[in-house]
Amino acid sequence: MKRLWHWPLDPGCRTVRLALEEKKIAFDAKVTWPGATISELANLPPGSDLPVLLDASGEQKIVVSGTHAILEYIEETDATPRLMPLLAKDRAEVRRLWQWSETSFAEVNRSLLAERENQWVRRSKQSDTTRLREGIHALKSKLGFLEGLAGVRTYMAGRTLSLADLSIAAHLSAYDYFGDVPWDLTPDLKQWYARIKSRPSFRPLLADKVEGTRPPRHYADLDF
Repeated sequence: MKRLWHWPLDPGCRTVRLALEEKKIAFDAKVTWPGATISELANLPPGSDLPVLLDASGEQKIVVSGTHAILEYIEETDATPRLMPLLAKDRAEVRRLWQWSETSFAEVNRSLLAERENQWVRRSKQSDTTRLREGIHALKSKLGFLEGLAGVRTYMAGRTLSLADLSIAAHLSAYDYFGDVPWDLTPDLKQWYARIKSRPSFRPLLADKVEGTRPPRHYADLDF
């Protein structure tokens, strides 16, 4: 049995959920506020943060926290299907784009995504329009790079689905939950996202509903 504590709108948590679904690993999902104490896991190591995975399928219970640690763990323990290529040079490209996704989108997470959550989830009385503008500008600047990749590659890191695709798609899906991705500006990226979005692993994300929010109609539409 595996259990995952996660926050539905967090891109890192979404990446882990996609990977678990792609590998058809059964797990029990527990929605948890970022920074909240997980009562079932009282002895988490210092610095642990969402997502947190408990693997109780073996003789010894194993707890893994953090997006990278969990993804590496399930790739090593559940090798099929592979989300990291066999060849070292191809794995290097996956890791390059996976790191790019985590690093580049961090700016968008701190501004646009955080402000949207303050607006709709935490019901902040006053929006920070400056942060919203900064976040939207930052997001658009990242989309140009991804549009170029999507125009020449089937998947972001090459010919097969990888952790790079899942990370990028997870981030975009979190922004798209609030209708903040200008898909009309990136037709090739939109086509790539539609293909990823149509995978069975994406269905739980498209079914997400966070109290106080309502995603736009196109969010769950496979032919958006």
